[in-house]
Amino acid sequence: MKESKYFKASLMCSPVLPAREVAVAYLSNCGFDMFEEEGDRLIAYAKDDVFNAEEYQSVLQQLREIAEVRVEENWVESENWNAQWESNYDPIDVDGKIMMRAPFHAPPASGLDIIIQPEMSFGTGHHPTTWQMMHAVHSLNPVGQNVLDMGCGTGALAIAAKKLGAARVVAIDNDEWSYRNTLENIQRNGLDGQIEALLGDANTLSTIDCIFHTILANINRNILLADMSTYIRHLHPGGHLVLSGFFPADIPVILDEARGHGLELSESFERDGWACLLLVNKAI
Repeated sequence: MKESKYFKASLMCSPVLPAREVAVAYLSNCGFDMFEEEGDRLIAYAKDDVFNAEEYQSVLQQLREIAEVRVEENWVESENWNAQWESNYDPIDVDGKIMMRAPFHAPPASGLDIIIQPEMSFGTGHHPTTWQMMHAVHSLNPVGQNVLDMGCGTGALAIAAKKLGAARVVAIDNDEWSYRNTLENIQRNGLDGQIEALLGDANTLSTIDCIFHTILANINRNILLADMSTYIRHLHPGGHLVLSGFFPADIPVILDEARGHGLELSESFERDGWACLLLVNKAI
C-alpha cells in the first residue's frame, strides 16, 4: 500500500484559550484529523490527499483575529512515525485498572493489559479522551454485552471491552490505516476472531444485525451530532452511549441533541480541557 505523507502544523497561540479550541474546530474542516498537545503547543496533522491548503490559510487568518499565532509547518513521512513514537511513548495507566502499553513495555503487575502499536494516521493514543473512554469502559463493566467502538482508531477500546468480558464487539473506522492497525492490535492482544473490525462509517451499522448495550464514540463534535440518530437506532433500551472528542463548551449542544433522541445524562467528566459524556437510552 502506498505510504501517505502528512502536513504537520505546530501552532503556538497567545492567549492559548479559547484560540486552541477554536483552532481544533476550524482545522477539522480542512483535512486535519489528528491533534496533539505539547504544553501550550497544538500539533495538527492532515493526510496529503485531504489537506486543503487554501482553507488552511483561511483558518490561520481567522485565528489571528482572536490571538497572536506562531506556526511551524513541514511534511512528515508516515514510515518515520514509529521510531519517533517509540522514543517518546509512555504507557497509559487508567487508575491502576487498565494499562495501555507498547509491545516493548513490560506488562503491568495487575489490571487489564492492552498492547497497542499506533500508526501515524491516528497518533499515539495519549490524548486525554483516550483515558476518559478507557475509564468509562471499565466503569460500565460490559460483561456479556454487545459493544460497538465507533471510530475505533487503534481498536484499543474494542480490545478493552472484549478483555473485560463483552460478548460481541464490533470496531468501525473510516480510515484504512486505522482499520488495518486495529486488525494488527487485535492479533497482538490474542483476540483473533473475537472482535469484528470493519472499514466504514455510521452507515455501516445498517449492515450489522446487532443491537448494542454500549456504544463508544470518541470522534469529534460535528460527527457525533450528525450520526447520533444512527447510533440510537442500534442502541438497546437502557443501554449506554459514551461520547468524547469535544470540549466542555460543546456539552450543551450535544446534550440537546441527545435528549431529543430519548437519552439522559448519567455522568460527565473532564480531563485536560476535554469532555466525556455517559448517556443512557431511556426509550422503552
